[in-house]
Amino acid sequence: NADVALHLPDFRAAERTFALIVQVAGRAGRYFPDGKVLVQTYRPQDPAITYACKADIEGFYHYELAQRKELGFPPYTRLIRITARSKQAGLAERAIQRLAGLLRRELPPGCDVLGPADCPISIIAGNYRKQLILRGSAMAGIHQAVKKTMTVYEEKKISGVYVELDVDPVQLL
Repeated sequence: NADVALHLPDFRAAERTFALIVQVAGRAGRYFPDGKVLVQTYRPQDPAITYACKADIEGFYHYELAQRKELGFPPYTRLIRITARSKQAGLAERAIQRLAGLLRRELPPGCDVLGPADCPISIIAGNYRKQLILRGSAMAGIHQAVKKTMTVYEEKKISGVYVELDVDPVQLL
């Protein structure tokens, strides 16, 4: 079912869906020249699926780059994901709200703070997870703001909360 991967809350979801369909089609034809692939979906008109079914790698590449440029995602911007996790939902929420407030004061112009919000997988191993996504093109300025923010946060950090930074995250789950 292509819809599962396609609708993950991650800007690379279309890319991953396209790659999976193309990979499966390649394997189907490797041993049997007349091999066929059936793609189950409620959205057969989705560009990731239509380009994959036509094996139009270059077409998908240009489509996906245009989408990312319009929406401000890599490779046109850089991302930093900040995750706060705790056994207590309220502590994770308090920590991520505090970090968001500190970052909004420190980030250079042209940088966005997306969130705070629950992580798409909001609880793992009994830990509640909240996140912020920082987006911008001037990574040096973002790094300085994050470094200063984390220094201030660490001076009065919230006990029982683990904060994790991921620069250029591979996935946002």
